[in-house]
Amino acid sequence: MTRKPKSVLPADLDLDAARTAPGAAERPAFLHEQEAAPAPPPAAVGGVKAATVATTLYLMPADHRRLRVLAIERNASMQTLLLDAIDMLMADAGQSPVERWETRRKDR
Repeated sequence: MTRKPKSVLPADLDLDAARTAPGAAERPAFLHEQEAAPAPPPAAVGGVKAATVATTLYLMPADHRRLRVLAIERNASMQTLLLDAIDMLMADAGQSPVERWETRRKDR
């Protein structure tokens, strides 16, 4: 089921007074030309889930078990191990590490 699109016009716009002039509008900037707005802090807008992008990783069962055991041995979450691996990959490419957020979980 599709959502009803939200109106992009202001609620107080007087449509009777609005006039159009064909060809007078400027071309909107392409997506790659637009300046990226800074992301709001996670706590400000719906928490971590609203401020992040979910990524799915498929592993074979044996590899999943190995990763889980490694996480237990290092007293860390599987996600932390994967983020550390991404950091190493980014460092090899000369880029900064991925941004972390405050966890809600208590230390083990």
